[in-house]
Amino acid sequence: MTATTHRPHAAENEQSASQPTPGSERPGRFIVLEGIDGAGTTSQTERLLAWLGSCGRRGHKTAEPSGGPIGRLIRSFLSAAATPLEPRAMALLFAADRRDHLQREIEPLLAQGVTVLCDRYVLSSLAYQTVAGVPHQVVAQANADLRRPDLTLFFSLPVSVAAQRRAVRGSAVEIYDADSVQQRVAAAYEREALALQAAGEPIVFIDAGRTRDEVEAALRLAITPLLT
Repeated sequence: MTATTHRPHAAENEQSASQPTPGSERPGRFIVLEGIDGAGTTSQTERLLAWLGSCGRRGHKTAEPSGGPIGRLIRSFLSAAATPLEPRAMALLFAADRRDHLQREIEPLLAQGVTVLCDRYVLSSLAYQTVAGVPHQVVAQANADLRRPDLTLFFSLPVSVAAQRRAVRGSAVEIYDADSVQQRVAAAYEREALALQAAGEPIVFIDAGRTRDEVEAALRLAITPLLT
């Protein structure tokens, strides 16, 4: 995708980002990767975790829904074969899982100086749950007092390309996978990301249509200032 003046992507021709400065007295950083299904957030989380380790930085990857009890419950409802859950109930479950996820896993690691990479966070709820029909105010209020990321990396990718990637991956069909739903989710995702960015939240738009190596280089470039 082409960057615009209001949607800045990380630099198009960047070289490999500089490594984080070694040191033991560094605060933990909370970095979130967001994007529609098939955008590549999961694979790039793995790549970034390996890069952090090669730089001598302690890192941890996690995702939402979490692996906790509420997250496991949510996953049981995401299958297209599952009995649908009322949308507002699903939105509140996501918020409850997020709160538990922070207390159980993320906050303790940040306190130890670990960089936490989280695949999806509040922005995903603002996109998916509002598209499902939950009022924006309900979703926003349920997540209003939660920790904000130190950086959000938003993966921009055409819905058609993401659908092709999901087909190649061969993963189980979930309730949000229909192209018509993904089109609406993508529009809501971008709208919410731009609104948060305009409100001062640190969000970097990443062109996820490039090669994996190019995307990783852009991510490194965006993250490095937080780690030095």
